[in-house]
Amino acid sequence: MLAEKLVPALACILAFSVGADAEIVVYPAPPGETPSSDYRVTVNGRAIHVYTAQTLNGGPASFAYFDFSGKVTVTVTPDRAFTSAMIRPASFGIIPSIDKQELRFELSRPRNLTIELDGGTDRVLHLFANPLEQDPLRPDDPNVTYFGPGVHEIGTAKLTSGQTLYIAGGAVVRPVIRPEDKPTVERNWAGNKEYDNLLTAEGASNVTIRGRGILDLSRLPWHARTAFMISDCDHVLVEGIVILVAPPWVVAVFDSRNVTVRNIKQICRRENSDGVDLCNTQDALVEDCFLRNNDDEVCVKTTSPAPAPESRNIVVRRCVIWNERARGLGITSETRRNITHVVFRDCDIIHDFSNGGDCAALAVLVSDSGTMSDIRFEDIRVEDVRNTLINGWIGADMWGHDNERGHVNGVLFRDITAAGERFPGSRLAGCDPAHLFENVTFENVRINEQAVTSLATGHIQANEHVKDIKFAGSRVPDPPSRREPLTGESGFAPP
Repeated sequence: MLAEKLVPALACILAFSVGADAEIVVYPAPPGETPSSDYRVTVNGRAIHVYTAQTLNGGPASFAYFDFSGKVTVTVTPDRAFTSAMIRPASFGIIPSIDKQELRFELSRPRNLTIELDGGTDRVLHLFANPLEQDPLRPDDPNVTYFGPGVHEIGTAKLTSGQTLYIAGGAVVRPVIRPEDKPTVERNWAGNKEYDNLLTAEGASNVTIRGRGILDLSRLPWHARTAFMISDCDHVLVEGIVILVAPPWVVAVFDSRNVTVRNIKQICRRENSDGVDLCNTQDALVEDCFLRNNDDEVCVKTTSPAPAPESRNIVVRRCVIWNERARGLGITSETRRNITHVVFRDCDIIHDFSNGGDCAALAVLVSDSGTMSDIRFEDIRVEDVRNTLINGWIGADMWGHDNERGHVNGVLFRDITAAGERFPGSRLAGCDPAHLFENVTFENVRINEQAVTSLATGHIQANEHVKDIKFAGSRVPDPPSRREPLTGESGFAPP
């Protein structure tokens, strides 16, 4: 059951050419969308709408989005007095000028930014500066379910092969539970009702969910619908949209191949709102996303046993993470099949609010019988970690299903920098002599500017079932200029 009406497309999208070197696309908000009272934002003098979103920590946050090419000047005017401002990720090297309570800075490439005032994390501004959209779709395409500028109330949708669901810039799509909808589960583990998933693709190929608009799930009860349920699909693209207040998992991918998740933005305060879950999935790429959720941000799993496939050949790169509570990046329990050849590379974790237990900024957690191998964390910058930097263990938890525990053989932490008000600790734990956590390398890991050359210098706890830990090198990381992107197909950096 889709939208009850579609607002005419393109009517509210404003594109401006600004000199010979810049183009800006601004998407006015639908009528009735209350602007943030915390910030006003202009891009080359053009006002853009600033929305608000509830958050687990320090909310509400404000956010705004626009598309551009070339070089633009962004002006941010907070509603409160301030003396300093920080633009994260720090690795982008964007230092604003402050003049009469206004921030100004230039952008010459797409960025997902967070602006914080006076060293605080309350009521921040998230600014999503997108690349120009390639080949915007039209509502008269028979293979496209199109939500144009305006507000839409929807039930559920199913995508088959060759189909696209498109949320245009300036659109706000709000799913609901309709009176005729019947629960698929009357009472789950948390005592809540579950309904059909919101957007489903099953056994399909060449399916796409994309756009520049907003999917706001705040009207759904907790656990009511998984946002995107993609299973047994081949060649899947999820790109560009903003997702708010997901009830449980957001982008859930099972038993699929050739999956790309690119430049999606998530601000989801409710528990279990995993950002991107790749389960029994192969040949997947997650890139250029901003994720701020009340559960795992990007995690790889194998929730199903054989004959379901392994998870392998997965790359997560150039993402910006605000970890509200659980795990930022990693392998996170539910590991019933092997997971191999997974790389988390060139990502910024701007805040990690996880508070111990099995939570951490970086994780390799094995609660079932699979073997984890060739898992790499490379060029990761953790700007603010409150408790645990790395958590790796093999053991039983509430999410595991197998009686047999698994193995970890081959984890690399290379070119990792982390900072915290207090020195964050890390933990490695195997299960028993037959289920070891082994072959772990720390290469050029620095915490609070101190090189990690041993368990002691890294504040790493390791039990007797962890074997073959190596510490290599203490070279200075390459400067941020190494990360300066050329314009690739996505508008962000190329591989």
